[in-house]
Amino acid sequence: MAPTGETSRRWVLVEGLQPDGFEPEAIVETLLVQRGLETPEQQQHFLEPRLSRLCDPLRLPDIRPAVARVERALRDQEPILLYSDYDVDGMTSCAVLYRFLTRLGGRVTAFQPERLSEGYGVSFSGIERAVGSGPGPGLFIALDCGTTSIAEMRSLADRGIDAIIIDHHELTEELPTCCALVNPQRGKTDRYLATVGLAFKFCHALLKLRGEPKHFDLKEILDLVALGTVADLVPLEGDNRILVYQGLKRMPMTTHVGLKELMQTAGLRRPPTPATLGFVLGPRLNASGRVAAAALGFELLVTGDRSRAQALARELEGFNRHRQDLEQRAVEEAEEMLAAVFDPARDRCIVVASPNWHQGVVGIVASRLSKMFYRPAIVIAIDPSGHGKGSARGIEGFSLMDGLRGCSQHLKKFGGHAVASGLEIDAGRIDEFRRDLNQWLDTNSPESAYRETLRVDIRLPAHGLTEALALGLGKLEPFGQKNPTPVLWVEGLRFVTGPRTFGRNHLKMTLGNDRTEFDAVGFGFGSRAQPAEPFDVVGFWEWDQFTDRPGFRLLDWRSSGAV
Repeated sequence: MAPTGETSRRWVLVEGLQPDGFEPEAIVETLLVQRGLETPEQQQHFLEPRLSRLCDPLRLPDIRPAVARVERALRDQEPILLYSDYDVDGMTSCAVLYRFLTRLGGRVTAFQPERLSEGYGVSFSGIERAVGSGPGPGLFIALDCGTTSIAEMRSLADRGIDAIIIDHHELTEELPTCCALVNPQRGKTDRYLATVGLAFKFCHALLKLRGEPKHFDLKEILDLVALGTVADLVPLEGDNRILVYQGLKRMPMTTHVGLKELMQTAGLRRPPTPATLGFVLGPRLNASGRVAAAALGFELLVTGDRSRAQALARELEGFNRHRQDLEQRAVEEAEEMLAAVFDPARDRCIVVASPNWHQGVVGIVASRLSKMFYRPAIVIAIDPSGHGKGSARGIEGFSLMDGLRGCSQHLKKFGGHAVASGLEIDAGRIDEFRRDLNQWLDTNSPESAYRETLRVDIRLPAHGLTEALALGLGKLEPFGQKNPTPVLWVEGLRFVTGPRTFGRNHLKMTLGNDRTEFDAVGFGFGSRAQPAEPFDVVGFWEWDQFTDRPGFRLLDWRSSGAV
């Protein structure tokens, strides 16, 4: 059900902020101003993200009592249990703290719950397997989870187990019982940090309060911080930009054996980019939590045994291929369902469910459906008992979490972010939930939110696409949330060669006019109607690491003059 005719997207050019001419320097400066960086000092800080400019970690909520409680555990040699989520942010957060605390002499063990049997967050079944029936650890640290686990955290306190939560998810009205809740949602700053960034900040805070930074070189873990930050799709602004920029620089020389083997097995031959972390390494680590055991991904990140790392990397490669197959089958079944019932003029959201889907891939399927139909999408896997576990992906313009709160009477459990959430529901309530969520969205979300807008940064002629421009745009990296890849609008083109199909549904071609020509690729464009010549394109002008020359990555195309 991909689009087959002229685009329905709106192309909106940034008004009043276009370059004076098409020299690369003028375009880059214009893009910096568009990002709110108007002064030379702001632009320099952005283009040179230095570790010395990181914000003070001691401004995080509850960071001092968290450090004090961990210091006591280290001093008294109390057993410390790290309990993390099973996604990449959870795994890397756990790996960062495990490496840090063991280096400081801590008695540390780590635990990741099983997605299918124990579910997201700190669950009673997860606690039972992690802690057992004995006295348990002296200190329980929840990473990338715990904020919404009110009853579960209270049960730990009842057993006499102290707990710290380091998490970035949205708060509930009631806060969990714990010694410290290090969650930036409680304050007015640092809300953009992923949990792995918070873990890094915790390490920094402990060393700062000790006044003995030589115990551990924080630069050693920057590559793990970059990986978890990019994979969690948090904004690459402020400290996140610094951490990812510096982490990417260290990744080619990583000291982490498992990360090195993961890159080798994935076939990487060039220095990683944010796209590499998000679309190559992240999915392989996530595959362990989706279709196998998340503990395997964590083990890969902390092992010092090369042969074990090689075996784990090969296992993750196989799990990722299996995950891709499960995902494709689920997407195809969901498309068949929607072909019969979905009406874009009527329906504000997509809610689909099936007993055939693996619970580990519903988040990816929801993301694909949301992009395909440009609607909030909720995909639910139903187990044999009729219990549904689902993932929700939103669109810009409103908070999906607000919608879930508005229909919470149908849900057993939910939590997450404005555009990415998880939920649990009984199969018998799904139809009512779909109806009420559509009604809530109809009342509380603007009509304009449901027509996708392509925000175009620069409009330029084809001859402005030069090698120098591609190199200049590269200075703005790393790209991601809140620092998107610059979108360019190029007019009056024709097909020089192609388009020719490759992969499942992709196109390669050469585009141009009387003055110039350039290579272009359109991922997912194989089923789209070709525009009449001359036509315009919007997309990214970027350096292709495989061909070692710049190329254009299409986001959309339409006949010249179309609106």
